[in-house]
Amino acid sequence: DQRKLYSQTLLKPQSDFQDHVEHLLTVPLERNIRSTSDCLELLKLLEAQGRVWGQNLILQVKDEGLVLRDVESKEELDTYPLGSIQECWAILDSCRYDSVLAISVQEQSPPRTSILFFQCSHLGAETLKSSLEKLLEQWKEEQRSQPRHR
Repeated sequence: DQRKLYSQTLLKPQSDFQDHVEHLLTVPLERNIRSTSDCLELLKLLEAQGRVWGQNLILQVKDEGLVLRDVESKEELDTYPLGSIQECWAILDSCRYDSVLAISVQEQSPPRTSILFFQCSHLGAETLKSSLEKLLEQWKEEQRSQPRHR
């Protein structure tokens, strides 16, 4: 019975994505900022000017959403539905922030695409990117396998 419970917890994908990160910047894509590299240039510029105010957060996947949670109060600061996540990148050694996870999300109000940047000192951007992509793939599979209600 314990073994069955243990295997079920191993199979629960959502319990395994959580880490302490530093949220650096959220950039809405617009006319003059169209890509991740444009956003990265903006991050470098702001960093050079001392205008990046990082916020330590817990980044986790919970209840079909990517949740940004305050480290101290555990308060939910922002949530993005998993279906709104378009892509993620690990950007290594490109500036003072040496392990950056970038996540593009489709926001509802106002409708636009934004890219969130996180410094990942603990597990590293590549590990988090890989874990998040696996979770998204599992979530999409679950969505496809569920019968549609009409």
